Amino acid sequence: MNFSGRLSIRSKLVILLLLASFVSIAVVGYQGFRSARDALNEAVYNELTTLRAAKTQQVQAYFSDIHDQVLAFAENRTIIEALNEFRTAYHLAERESISGPQKQQLAEYYRNEFVPRLKDRMGGEPEVKHYLPDDAAAAWLQYHYIAANPNEVGEKDALIRAPGDEGYYAQVHERYHESLRSLIKKFGYYDLFLIDPESGDIIYSVFKETDFATSLLHGPYASSNFAQLVKEVMRTRERGRVRFQDYDVYTPSYGAPAAFVAVTVFDGREIAGILALQVPSDELNNVMTSNREWKSSGMGETGEVYLVGRNHLMRSDSRFLIQDRDHYLQMLREIGMPADEIQRIEKNNTTILFQPVHGETVDLALSGKTGTQEVVDYRGVPVMSAYAPLRVHGMDWVILSEMDIAEIRQPIDRFRRHVMVSATILGVVITLLALLLASYITRPIHALVAGMRRVGAGESDVRVNIDSRDEFGELANSFNTMVDGVRKQKQIIEDKEQENALLLHSILPESIAERMKAGEEQIVDRIPNVSVIVTTLTGLSSHGEDENPEHSIARLNHLIAELDESAAGHGVDKIKTIGDDYIAACGLLTPRLDHDKRALEFAREMMTIVQRIGREYDLKLELRIGIHSGTVLAGVVGRHRFTYDIWGSTVDLASEVCFAAVSGSICITEQMYAQLHDKEGFTDGGQIRVDGGENVQIWCMTPAAPEPSRA
Repeated sequence: MNFSGRLSIRSKLVILLLLASFVSIAVVGYQGFRSARDALNEAVYNELTTLRAAKTQQVQAYFSDIHDQVLAFAENRTIIEALNEFRTAYHLAERESISGPQKQQLAEYYRNEFVPRLKDRMGGEPEVKHYLPDDAAAAWLQYHYIAANPNEVGEKDALIRAPGDEGYYAQVHERYHESLRSLIKKFGYYDLFLIDPESGDIIYSVFKETDFATSLLHGPYASSNFAQLVKEVMRTRERGRVRFQDYDVYTPSYGAPAAFVAVTVFDGREIAGILALQVPSDELNNVMTSNREWKSSGMGETGEVYLVGRNHLMRSDSRFLIQDRDHYLQMLREIGMPADEIQRIEKNNTTILFQPVHGETVDLALSGKTGTQEVVDYRGVPVMSAYAPLRVHGMDWVILSEMDIAEIRQPIDRFRRHVMVSATILGVVITLLALLLASYITRPIHALVAGMRRVGAGESDVRVNIDSRDEFGELANSFNTMVDGVRKQKQIIEDKEQENALLLHSILPESIAERMKAGEEQIVDRIPNVSVIVTTLTGLSSHGEDENPEHSIARLNHLIAELDESAAGHGVDKIKTIGDDYIAACGLLTPRLDHDKRALEFAREMMTIVQRIGREYDLKLELRIGIHSGTVLAGVVGRHRFTYDIWGSTVDLASEVCFAAVSGSICITEQMYAQLHDKEGFTDGGQIRVDGGENVQIWCMTPAAPEPSRA
């Protein structure tokens, strides 16, 4: 029994009112949610884009400042004079030599200080012989200013005059070192180098690392990014041309990321030498992190702006390494990053040159494109990303500003919770109002029902008095009139006649029913140009005979109703259903020139309907369809339990084609295939043998399964 048929009108009214209210609330809530979500996404994208543009300008300004400072240094008389004197002092140092014990002490420094620190930072098995200087000046100067330097590693720049160096170099070093040391501290550089423009020798450095006094042309660091920069400056020798070198791991700094800037220094028209500066990453990180004031600069809890080079490695530190180092390293382990890469980040405490960043936005930015997109970042976390190329003083980078999707959607989630709470409260209020309203509306109905029950009990003087001018008042008047009995019998007869007519029309087509009502006893027609569709369905009763029969018939009715509706929509006449067979025809009751096309379109839609209902009921439904066009006989069969049916060779051949079709396919005869204009999707189905031994060519197609609908 239909569930709605067991409900009272009062219950139906309550349900109707609640449905209308809740649907309205849901629609308004959804529209509000979607509008808020879109507005928030747009605002975040705009904010990320603005932040990216601002940081781009700051990075460009930062390197422009370095450019201008280096040009100013190159014109400073102190730098020029220092270059001239250090070149002379360095050449004099080439005449010096250190003793055997001093060589041993220098080797011990490399063995006990430099190599262990380098191995700890970079891994591998570095050997002392690959780094130990072998020319006289380098050995002399490194011994006095590094190995014999009483200051700790990292503080070698504190030595003003080497006690064991009584030569001219010590005098020059004492005269200029303090001022050059103060210069880089004032402007925030890591180290300052003075380089011979002919030999490429580092004739002076403030910080005194193991690159001091070595040759960048043939020394142990000749393949470093610093050496590449100096070689380019030596090759061009342009006045006022400042060159930058991108970050790379720098061995003398124990594998730390290092970028360099260099310029040729002129003394009048003569070249005094090359000035180079090691650019620290701290200042660039301060620019990218807004001095670690992420929240106050609009980055929230998870926003960050960072740089990536063309080799897909970071050029600035990750916010998450700075904020929570252990948690960040754990995230890298969870996403499967190689252990040696994680160890380098951990040892060097930086993501510069150690954190790879891959993804669509990086590739787009490297190709010169700018935009915004949702992606998964280098931590494996979904983010909104605003990306753009960043080319500054010859360095080809990209800049990305990003924020976690989870943080962006927090306001939307709060809004959704508030809407759900409000909707729940409103639903309770609406339910109470609906109950009150339904009670008020159904009160006259209860009075009418009571009156009808009295009439059914045999009373004839029953009257229902409803004091209203609405439909209920009219219904009461009609009821009272009916009780008078004048029109009662006539109404019953008319109802019976109408029921009989409806029954006849439900069994037979309208035109055939009218012919029977007109008294025609034997109805049979020979109709040409008819396409007969015969289908066989399997899988609808897959649960077996123990299944609830109400469930089985409900599924069957659902399927047949949809097929009937589809048939009517395509101008196809349903003939009958027998078990799992569904038989229909096009061009039967209404002649149609395109009966074959309509039949094929209906067959395709049948496939779609069966597949959708199969998914709806979790059944493996399989349908095979056979179609043939030709002449059929049609008429009313039977006298007491009559039906409208078709028969003939066309029907038989359509049945044979259906029987030959494989599950999930539509097969048609050669005759019908020749008439079709659109033959796409059909393949040769071979030949079948029909009654009489005749072979008939058929063509078959298997329609593509539709995509499942998404709620």
